Amino acid sequence: MIRHEVKAVNTAATKNAGDAGEWAWCAYCGEVRTAHDSKSYDKDSDCNANGHGYSVKASGASLMSGSLCEGLEDFEAIWNLYAARVHSDRFVYMTKSWTAYEMDLNEFGEFVHAFGYCERESSKNGGKVKIRFRKESSKMVAWLESRAA
Repeated sequence: MIRHEVKAVNTAATKNAGDAGEWAWCAYCGEVRTAHDSKSYDKDSDCNANGHGYSVKASGASLMSGSLCEGLEDFEAIWNLYAARVHSDRFVYMTKSWTAYEMDLNEFGEFVHAFGYCERESSKNGGKVKIRFRKESSKMVAWLESRAA
């Protein structure tokens, strides 16, 4: 796992931690982003730079939309589907203090298992089960920091 200190970017256009983290990571990699994207996890990455496709997550993020979980309701089954189909080869968790932790799929899997849980989306969003990350905590940051190079 690699630790990066990322400069905060102007996030006035969003109140979404995921968008802000994605924009900051993309800027760090030299790609300017000022609007939300709707890229499917299995078709593209949040940021493509340095020869890698990056999936960027932040506090409270969903692993993927419940509609993409193919009706699965078991944590491990949803994770295995994600891991088999994800387009990205690198994964970034962006903290609220703009520290980015870059992981490979195995490291990200450990992170998902440590801090993810199953949640049913609202009926307005289809009511399917998905994996969501817990809100950022000192325990989560300590876990990441203990594994960072």
